[in-house]
Amino acid sequence: MAGLTSTLVGWGSSSMALISPALEAVLAPCGVTYNDQGRGGETSHHTAARLGALPLPVSARGGRLPGAGTVRLHHTTLDLASQFLRPFAGHVAGVPAVVHGTEKGVFLTRLRPGEPVAVDGDPFVPLIGSALRGTDALLWMGKNDLNRGQVAAGVIERILASARHLEEAGARVAVIGQFVNNGAEPALREQVLAVNSACREHFGAAYLDVQDFLTSPALPEATGMPLSRADLAARTDGVKPPSISTDPGHFDQLGNVALAGHLRSGLQGLGLLEIPDHERKTP
Repeated sequence: MAGLTSTLVGWGSSSMALISPALEAVLAPCGVTYNDQGRGGETSHHTAARLGALPLPVSARGGRLPGAGTVRLHHTTLDLASQFLRPFAGHVAGVPAVVHGTEKGVFLTRLRPGEPVAVDGDPFVPLIGSALRGTDALLWMGKNDLNRGQVAAGVIERILASARHLEEAGARVAVIGQFVNNGAEPALREQVLAVNSACREHFGAAYLDVQDFLTSPALPEATGMPLSRADLAARTDGVKPPSISTDPGHFDQLGNVALAGHLRSGLQGLGLLEIPDHERKTP
């Protein structure tokens, strides 16, 4: 992964979206422009479709897109929690359009009126995903799948497919590990750790751990704040401290800043980031 990056894009769900301002702040001194492509509530099905690794297959009633307006698409894996899909532009069968989701399903809106067009599982090619395909990337995706009852094996497949798709266009990809939500059931914890284990094995140094960091002495060193009694109990339970949490599955701003610094260190270890002059150790 030698060679400095100048632009980094983050793909994923709420954790990716919420940490983005902190990542932007810690990466700026390294000369890196950060592009946030996170979306709260998204599944890895959604993210993989938006970045173009596993395109949305487009089928509609009557086997064609109408000449104008919005049409509900036939059921696909993107219908799981479809209301959380980040709307995205692209094209299918030569038709430019925007895809969005609601609680009723996934919909496609034509950019302009035209002739009806036959479709039968044709791929929806994303504009932003295609434009950013060769850009160095962070992937933090899949926990919402697990929260909704899907299994680790499928999440791992979608993470690997997404990384492979980006890497084939020249991107360097780092995968951020999942963390166990506070109060998670043992079965869910097992699935989260299974995803982490597989990603650690596959990506090696390009796997950026979060779970171990959150339960280590390095966390209070990063925040500059002592752990409370409740935080120490959480560490024993293998979950994140309540003092840097807004809810069981998300960090407050201090938590995001500390984690962003941790991730930056990981990227520096990969040789992707320049170390700012004021941070260089002098003899």
